[in-house]
Amino acid sequence: MPARTFADSSGANWEVFEVQRTTQKPGAVSAGLEHGWLAFVNGTTKRRLAPFPTEWFGVTDEELELLCSAARLAAPPREGPRGPRPSIRRRAPGATATPPASHATVTRAADGLSTDAMAVDGPPPDPVEEEVRRFAREARTTGLAAIDAMVRLKALLLQRFPEPDSPARNLRSVRRWFVEAYYFQRET
Repeated sequence: MPARTFADSSGANWEVFEVQRTTQKPGAVSAGLEHGWLAFVNGTTKRRLAPFPTEWFGVTDEELELLCSAARLAAPPREGPRGPRPSIRRRAPGATATPPASHATVTRAADGLSTDAMAVDGPPPDPVEEEVRRFAREARTTGLAAIDAMVRLKALLLQRFPEPDSPARNLRSVRRWFVEAYYFQRET
């Protein structure tokens, strides 16, 4: 199993490794983690990124930090009378799983991860999100390193969306949109 360690910009050390599902039993893992995930561990803090770029092992520490910031925080294990219990939530009988609304769907293909654009019902995407995703795709296409692209993107967003309450100020969302578009969205 490939594993790496890296220090983020705050000096915190992270262990990074792939986790692959070992059972095919439905509901054995949380939705979205069925094909494995990239785990980031710093002490008791754990984060999971799925799907993840297949070439993650060869990226720079700065790019690993971006992937880590896009990963979702894993809940600590719940303790029960027999030790930790899985945090699987059961659906009500007859209920169907509803994936969260997104602007792309990620599927596993034989050659790795591929993304197919899909239409989504609901309100149109936020102009800030559209700008971030467009910029990330352009940065990837031109070969600009992810960390350099993020620095340029922050400056661009400050110019184009100067309002203090703009979604451009939500760095967590901006990072997530950027990482999704830079690493996972492919033009069709």
